[in-house]
Amino acid sequence: MPTMLVTGANRGLGLELVRQYLELGWTAVACCRGPGGADALNALADGAGDRLSVFKMDVNNAEEIAAVAKTLDGAPIDLLINNAGIVDSYGTGVAEGNDDPDLKNYDHEFWLEILNTNVVAPGRIIGAFADNVAASDKKLIAMMTSGLGSVANTWQAGRYAYRTSKAGLNMLTRSAGEWLEKRDITIIAIAPGWTRTELGGPSAPTAVEESVAGMRAIFDRLTIADTGTYWNFDGQKLPW
Repeated sequence: MPTMLVTGANRGLGLELVRQYLELGWTAVACCRGPGGADALNALADGAGDRLSVFKMDVNNAEEIAAVAKTLDGAPIDLLINNAGIVDSYGTGVAEGNDDPDLKNYDHEFWLEILNTNVVAPGRIIGAFADNVAASDKKLIAMMTSGLGSVANTWQAGRYAYRTSKAGLNMLTRSAGEWLEKRDITIIAIAPGWTRTELGGPSAPTAVEESVAGMRAIFDRLTIADTGTYWNFDGQKLPW
């Protein structure tokens, strides 16, 4: 049976990805910072037997990543989903586009934290598990980006940290794609839409179940010819 690995699996999109792929009969490797407090994920594990493995892995912790990679040494990973990420805090007008656009007032330290988590960490994850993906049948890597990372679609001040991080993730997808293609690995960037998760907030228009189902449909039809492309969860391609 095929195997998927997803980061940030304790809630939201990551948790729903695990749930839906388990329902399809896949084996899942679920990684998150605090498995001990991941009640919903642990409940899935209790009912999945040996088809779900839960690992403690902070994507910003090189030692934890190396430990998981060592455990999975040689194990094929058909689908690697770089899902873990952070966003500018909601409740301050960010979700509504009303955050302060004046760069002198921006939280620059938090900006660096977001870039590290949303851009550098996925690169580290790919490096750690590329051999596992290459050893699989499906050979697919999905980078969880955002429509807010589209440079072509953006002419709006604010949300600088999140926008630049997802634009950077898109560039990582394109740049690493040339390296991964030589190993017959397909890599894409995919936007889940504005979903009702802890990060997306309660006003988001898209249910997490709908978003994940849409992304799965895209994953199912991808080939190596699609590597380096940028998708929305509803099946539409997005402009870089």
